[in-house]
Amino acid sequence: MKALRSGVAASLQFLIGILACANAQAQADAPPVSIVVPQPVGNPTDGVARKLQPLLQAALGRTIIVENQPGAGGSIGTQRVLNAPADGRMLLIASQTEPILTPATMQHVKYRAENLRAVAVVARLPYILTGGNAVAAKNLGELTQLAQAQGDKGLNFGHIGPGSMIHLLGEQWARQSQFKLNHVVYRGVPPVTQDLMGGQIELSFLPLGGSTLDLIESGRIRAYATTGAAPSPRLPQVPPLSASSEKLRDFVYGTWIAFLVPAKTPDATVASLNRAIVQAMEDAAFREYVVSTGMELVAQNSVADMRDFYQTETALYQGLAQKVAVEQ
Repeated sequence: MKALRSGVAASLQFLIGILACANAQAQADAPPVSIVVPQPVGNPTDGVARKLQPLLQAALGRTIIVENQPGAGGSIGTQRVLNAPADGRMLLIASQTEPILTPATMQHVKYRAENLRAVAVVARLPYILTGGNAVAAKNLGELTQLAQAQGDKGLNFGHIGPGSMIHLLGEQWARQSQFKLNHVVYRGVPPVTQDLMGGQIELSFLPLGGSTLDLIESGRIRAYATTGAAPSPRLPQVPPLSASSEKLRDFVYGTWIAFLVPAKTPDATVASLNRAIVQAMEDAAFREYVVSTGMELVAQNSVADMRDFYQTETALYQGLAQKVAVEQ
């Protein structure tokens, strides 16, 4: 009897080994899935993509590759996803800038927001009005006075491209506060922060994600205000810009990080990707990363939620682009 049990146990172990090898071979044989980041390494979307990469690999049982394709307001990476087959093997991870604002404000961009659909939203986050330490103003009131005193000279303001959310925020803030900003264009958030610290530009709106919180807490850049309706729990001392004056009372904006695919992607494929992303987001270490960098995890992530979410966000930000009127 003992010999029989040993034989059965050995057979089970052998079978488990065969199944494990077969599963590993199937994963190796399956085509990889690419996550395209339309911004450079170090952008908040890039950080989220790289944290999720091994988790999604486990959830999907497929090799996941993260590819950075920045440039032209994020349209290069976005167009690459749209040019690929709509089979779920190439995903875009982006904010509202690349799928919605860029085609609404840059005439040469051929795609439209409606050419994409949202699969899952990972996080929401506000923008922080930031300045370099060389800027004389120590608070928002002093900064407004300083900007207004510049006259036609203006302060240098960095953003990631015409029509980007950062560009629109800067333009609207300057118009409503009646001063001039000189817009300086960069290929992504990381070079903006580098030049803020180096003194080449004075100001920018940075998304509270990635390295922004650490740069503020370490004193390498200064935070003047948040675009959120209330102070961020991670930066309770930074006031809402909307509370600074009557002119700015409606200046409440944020951004998000979401996965998107071509609109023609089959519903079953979208549902499968949605389940895998939601599963990956449950990882404790990933959730800690999101919260620790100042972002807020999104809970409502069903396929139906995503349909309503993307329609609402498209209408909202196309309206903002028309309001600020930054046709390029």
